Amino acid sequence: MPKIPLALALAVALLGLLTACGNTATQAGREPSPTGQEPERRIETMIADCMKEQGFKYVPYVEPFFEGTDESRRRSNGDYEAIKRFREKNGYGIYAIYVYPQEFHNPMVEPDETAKPKVVNPNFKIRSSLSKTQTLAYEDAHDRCYVKAVKKVLGKDVKSMMDRFEQADARAKQLVARELDGEPRLAELAAAMGSCLKAKGYTIGSTKPTAMAGRGPKRFNDEKAPLGEKIPEDTRKRLEQPEGARYEPDLNADQARPYLAREIKDALDDLECGKEFYLAFLPAELSVQQRAYREFGMGFRN
Repeated sequence: MPKIPLALALAVALLGLLTACGNTATQAGREPSPTGQEPERRIETMIADCMKEQGFKYVPYVEPFFEGTDESRRRSNGDYEAIKRFREKNGYGIYAIYVYPQEFHNPMVEPDETAKPKVVNPNFKIRSSLSKTQTLAYEDAHDRCYVKAVKKVLGKDVKSMMDRFEQADARAKQLVARELDGEPRLAELAAAMGSCLKAKGYTIGSTKPTAMAGRGPKRFNDEKAPLGEKIPEDTRKRLEQPEGARYEPDLNADQARPYLAREIKDALDDLECGKEFYLAFLPAELSVQQRAYREFGMGFRN
């Protein structure tokens, strides 16, 4: 697998929509749609023009948009049976991306004939053909062009692609916490879910609605991160990654299956305890997330 910073791999998944149950790869089973991607197309076209001016080849490429199926919409609306079907196979969607790379469109794995979409970003190939010195120059030029294009199209001041994702994610989390953590009914349901999980032997910290919704995915994302190789300091700074950042773990399906098995058990216990909570929380969360991401040109549907 090519080395991809863990944070960037997670950020790429944001374009596919962070939806029901904290799944970081809920694209499985969706169909491509052009809806809401016009800002991204304009950004990519401007980047290509800018890169050409600096002597580099760049192909405008917009990550395929995946519109929800009936099944994914049921999950987004907190439907117990739909969420259970997903979790029985995929857990929260953390390790499933390794076990089922084609279904989850793992960006580190070349798509096969069963995968949708059947294309990868052509700029990966262009970049991989360059020498180390050329690659650094190419990436520096891309970052400058990207920042200019985002400012022009969206009016947003970002430092890089990663910074744009992080700002959008931070905005979504800010709005969700502000609007949902103080909602009395959700707080009551989250507290009941926490008590149920404690009775099953799970360690529970905060029982705020956002904390309970993110507990399981956070647990397994935190477990996964140390499995990746640490990014060298000079590379980390150049990529604007946080201190201690690591590459996405290089796991094959067989290596990931034991981790996924434990994740599935956790996810099913979590669902049993949070059945009523998710029914109320997930539709409200999705509505708020949509507003936040659209501010950053990342329109999506569930």
